[in-house]
Amino acid sequence: MSNAHLQSFSAQLEKEILSSGMSAFKAANPDAVFEDFIRWHSPGDWETDDNMEKVVSHTNAVVDSRNDWPPRGKLSERMSECGNSWRKIWNETPPLPASEQKPLLDPNQEGEKVLHYLETLRPYELLRQMVCTAFKAAADTVNRTSFGENNLSFGTEDIEDLKRLCAIFAHVENLITLAASLHHKFLQAPRLSESIFNDYYNFYLPKMGTVSIGGDEKKDFDKKQEVRRQEREVVASMFTPPTANQSWRKVLSMGNLLNGHEPTSRDHIFQT
Repeated sequence: MSNAHLQSFSAQLEKEILSSGMSAFKAANPDAVFEDFIRWHSPGDWETDDNMEKVVSHTNAVVDSRNDWPPRGKLSERMSECGNSWRKIWNETPPLPASEQKPLLDPNQEGEKVLHYLETLRPYELLRQMVCTAFKAAADTVNRTSFGENNLSFGTEDIEDLKRLCAIFAHVENLITLAASLHHKFLQAPRLSESIFNDYYNFYLPKMGTVSIGGDEKKDFDKKQEVRRQEREVVASMFTPPTANQSWRKVLSMGNLLNGHEPTSRDHIFQT
């Protein structure tokens, strides 16, 4: 599915969810107006004038206007614009309790999608998700833990241990990503894939958890790998030969290392 289709689907789903909420709100509040729904569903779009918070009665007593009805204030500029889509949906939506509305999603169909996702999920992707989920759950549990009347506090050594653990997880994630990438590219040359991976793995193993990813300790693949006869075609297929006009520019720009041949694809890894 393209990005345009995903955006269109997301926008339609958001519209249906909003319409469903408005419909149920109207059914529960027959005399409600659009402003009432906004105050309930999107309070950030209701602006209350500070000068309206308190008024003086005819007896000069201060009366809290927040107890008055209707509430004093106005819609935000976004909700006041001419042709506002929210107001249009409000005007077109009939009052209908949520129990009588058509479900927004088919539970059977959504369940089948989940099962299909799990059936086609690659092992390294599953491992990555499990590690992230487990680490977040563990961190949340530790954060909620209390001992007696005091919450669990961390000392300097504890913080350093957590930092090292985070660094180890980052290194493992990098190794998994690299292994998956090499396996995909060198599917027909597993020996070469394993040799390149071992070069990377042996560099990081003694540093596991001692340096942060993206720090000063970074691996450059400067080790020359032997490419055997049956592996040459696999490597050659990863580069496209330049045209006659491009050849000399490519040779110069790439330092003549690849004889002007440009890789067919590149992997970009973004880290925070």
